[in-house]
Amino acid sequence: MTRLTELAHAAVRTVLAAGEASIDATAGNGHDTRFLSVLVGPMGSVFAFDIQPEALARTAQKLHEASNVTLCQRDHAEMRNEIPPEFHGRIGAVMFNLGYLPGGDKSFTTQADSTLKAIASALELLRSGGILTVVAYIGHPGGSDEAEAVTNLLAKLPAGFSLREERNEESISAAPRLFVVHKRLAVG
Repeated sequence: MTRLTELAHAAVRTVLAAGEASIDATAGNGHDTRFLSVLVGPMGSVFAFDIQPEALARTAQKLHEASNVTLCQRDHAEMRNEIPPEFHGRIGAVMFNLGYLPGGDKSFTTQADSTLKAIASALELLRSGGILTVVAYIGHPGGSDEAEAVTNLLAKLPAGFSLREERNEESISAAPRLFVVHKRLAVG
């Protein structure tokens, strides 16, 4: 069975090109940050957000000498203000993994309110043809409510966006979900 994170990577790989800018909205252990860094290459840019110093330290360890990554110790809800204006509307991909830091303090989790603000900002920051992925983990306190809030927000996407949802185990209500949002290419 393919993991949802692998499906998210596969979806991003079809859209994001070398030299582009991207965002890891939840740096965590650094897997998505490293993936994005390699994909955009040395001429690209990655902005990685996390509120936990431990997460950013783990991410930095995964990156080795990558000079194309900016680590931001900020809530992902602040991404719009943290991303330099020259990148607004030019971000090729934004990735979210909701929940808690694996191997870290499980009392720190993403919260629905800040996640919804972050997703709204991410949609604004995307370039034409860009992609947003959200892996929502349900099996922790607040996870189900956060996933439901994300589902409701994405159900009301404005024109110009398409949504696909994936689940590994349809029969388990606590199974994680993957949301893939594409910003359609502008015509003209």
